Amino acid sequence: MKRVYDEIASVQLPEKKLYAAQQKRILNRALMQIEQETGQKSSPKSWRIVWRVGLAAALCCLCAGGVAAAGYFLQPQQVAQRMERQELAALFTGEDAVSINETKQAGNYTVSLLGLTSGENVTGYWSSDWAGATPEADRSYAVLALTHTDGTPMRPLEDAEPDITLSNSMVSPLLAAPDCPMMDYNVYTMNGARTDIVEDGIRYILLETDTLEPFADKNPQLAVILECQADIGTLLNGYTQDPEEGTIAVNENAEGSFLLFDLPIDESKADPVQAQALKDQWFGTAPETETVTDEMEEALDAFSALSPEKVRATGTLQNRETVQVSSGTYGTGWYFGEGGFVMYQQDWSGRPEDYVAACADDGRISLVSLVTHHADDTLTIETWSVPVQ
Repeated sequence: MKRVYDEIASVQLPEKKLYAAQQKRILNRALMQIEQETGQKSSPKSWRIVWRVGLAAALCCLCAGGVAAAGYFLQPQQVAQRMERQELAALFTGEDAVSINETKQAGNYTVSLLGLTSGENVTGYWSSDWAGATPEADRSYAVLALTHTDGTPMRPLEDAEPDITLSNSMVSPLLAAPDCPMMDYNVYTMNGARTDIVEDGIRYILLETDTLEPFADKNPQLAVILECQADIGTLLNGYTQDPEEGTIAVNENAEGSFLLFDLPIDESKADPVQAQALKDQWFGTAPETETVTDEMEEALDAFSALSPEKVRATGTLQNRETVQVSSGTYGTGWYFGEGGFVMYQQDWSGRPEDYVAACADDGRISLVSLVTHHADDTLTIETWSVPVQ
């Protein structure tokens, strides 16, 4: 019994009330830790009533005074491991990794920014902005945990009606400096990508962008948008930026849930030369190059060989969302995910009803996006993971 008390006492605690579902997850994680260390399997189903009362009392003592346990969150490196990204997990244990563990609440959700790191492109993300198959600079990675404030478990990604999708949520870096307007510096321009998983009723979000370290002197921040249409218009309407000071704040009149976190990047890492090189890349002001590498040719050949039938036969579905035609920054069309857009065509004839829209791989797993056009003029976008042949 003391072993369980000791394990619960070692849990890291946030400053908010614990709900029953959260208490259960904390207790189960404590038991898992004991099992890993002793090799003895524990199960709450086999306890006597007196054990349950004792453990409940221990949790109540820990939660007194408005303090609650957040140790049930995976650490950033553990999130990367769950995503089968071992190189990224190593980055989150390296010297450039920053543990943050800051929690904020908006609407029906509680969001915790767990950690931040920068390093090589280890996820296989590819952008047409790059002259070759890899970026000219490093990438920055941030991990967040998202929960229902009332303790209700987050729905699985494959749920028919997920509570969070790429269409109703957004995570974007911003730079709170007068020469870095939000319209120009955001997840869309910075070659952002996002990966979500759900573990033990908690949704973890991995956001990656081109490295933010060269802009460490520009007060980098992280915007989180929930419960509303996620697009560049919502981002610009949900936050205000002082044109003279550059400071960014949540627009209290905007519809939806908006949060803003500081990104604690060491200001000594600011590099104006590298920052300018990134800006040239993002805004198309760099000298043009026509170089096509062997790696790019191989990637294009692999993409051409994919078909919806092959993807569905060999892959695992990661995410699905259906979107309607809407108007936005890029005109009228279908907006989806973190900046995805398909231009509207009134006459779909001549285009396949089902096609492969995008693909990126890390050498082992390809993430493939499939687009399906329906008779009611909606599009369904599916993300599949497919083993690399």
